[in-house]
Amino acid sequence: MSLSHNPQGQRRPWRAWPVLALCCLASVGFVLPAAAAGTTTVPSFACGGFGTGNAVKLQPVPRLSNGEFTNQGADCAMWQTFFYLNWPAVAGKRGVPNTAAAFGTPGTTVWETFKTEEQVFLPQGATPLPWDKGVLSAVVPSALSAKAAAGQVRVLTRTSKVSRSVAQLQGSHGLRNAPVPLDQIVQADGYVLYDQQKNPVYYDVAMNKGQFDYIVNNKLYNADAQAKYAAKKNIVLPMGSIELKAAWKVLTPAEAASGRFHTSTGFQPAASGAGGTVTIGLVGMHVFAAGGPNSAGLWATFYQVDNAPLAGTTATGSYSFYKPGSSTPANTSGTNPTQVTQVFPDDPAAASVNASARKIIIQGNANSPWQYYAMVDTQWSTTALELNAPIPATTPLGAGSVSTATLTNAVLETFMQTPNNSCLGCHGFATTAQPKSNIAAGFSFMLGNAQAAPKTK
Repeated sequence: MSLSHNPQGQRRPWRAWPVLALCCLASVGFVLPAAAAGTTTVPSFACGGFGTGNAVKLQPVPRLSNGEFTNQGADCAMWQTFFYLNWPAVAGKRGVPNTAAAFGTPGTTVWETFKTEEQVFLPQGATPLPWDKGVLSAVVPSALSAKAAAGQVRVLTRTSKVSRSVAQLQGSHGLRNAPVPLDQIVQADGYVLYDQQKNPVYYDVAMNKGQFDYIVNNKLYNADAQAKYAAKKNIVLPMGSIELKAAWKVLTPAEAASGRFHTSTGFQPAASGAGGTVTIGLVGMHVFAAGGPNSAGLWATFYQVDNAPLAGTTATGSYSFYKPGSSTPANTSGTNPTQVTQVFPDDPAAASVNASARKIIIQGNANSPWQYYAMVDTQWSTTALELNAPIPATTPLGAGSVSTATLTNAVLETFMQTPNNSCLGCHGFATTAQPKSNIAAGFSFMLGNAQAAPKTK
């Protein structure tokens, strides 16, 4: 693990990052910006063998495919998408980047305005509100409800990246035959990840408008309608869909003031019904860019560089999830605080792209907290698929020949950093919401959250 120097001259751990590929701009709904605020030339770097057209630019323009069909091309595509997802958003509009703002300007990002899983899969299979309408959480006080609905306040209720109901559903069938059972994926109860201040990590699951429209138009938010649909037509997320999972930690005052974290306001409901707000920092993110019926899409995972050291290295300095000299075994569930190490190093191709991405982030905004984020790797399939057939598609949903068999994130799969465990290896077992279903849900565990409407007498 190499080291970089922050503006204050402190040595901190640094690791690898990726980049992105251009396609389907209409599906995400924005206009190409000119240049980042305050610059005459958009910071960029060449990536891959397609010349200037394949450059990664500090612009909110996603690339949702690996046009070069190489590991470097996939890394570049997902870094470009990372820029889009984390660009400051236009207030009052979901999924629209503010092209007048510099990358790293404080405030709500594009993905934070996306609909969350809880806003789409409602009790009793109810129809979600339209894309631009927010769902007010019952656990949030009225003074914060509008901000929570818009994504400006994150409701901190989930301490696992997979909801308990979906874990129980998936664990009752199919997935127990997977390389890593879902009950190990759920970081809940004994699997909660705690930072060095003994605070739990909280998770968000969200989707863009492309995925939202597909779910709503086909009534896949309702378990009964979902089952009928999947019996006649396979669930295949269309090209342009983006699904992501994010991990947040409660920040200390020093961490919040460091400038090393993208921050937001989190609301922590209390058991008594009260609660309060805290400053939270983003520590991890999975991104899934769906590839339509002939591709397994692109899967990338990012992390904040102060999370944990690489296993087997001499760790010095301050980490969010690791204390040098601690006797607590690394990556052990049921511990508080959790002693975390990153078991697998960043992919070499991703590491190279990370370094280039960091340079242009600093060039665009020397104070940007995003210079302290990196990519582990991108996973993609080298095989052309036919996900529309046969009908119905059953689990495990094959992804063909994948670029890497192992892809984990130390704060999203803390307790399951094992060989041959990966995004596609796990998500191929995602099923529809019906009990004991083995019908594939297009690599998305979200669909398992659908509830059925009340039965009429």
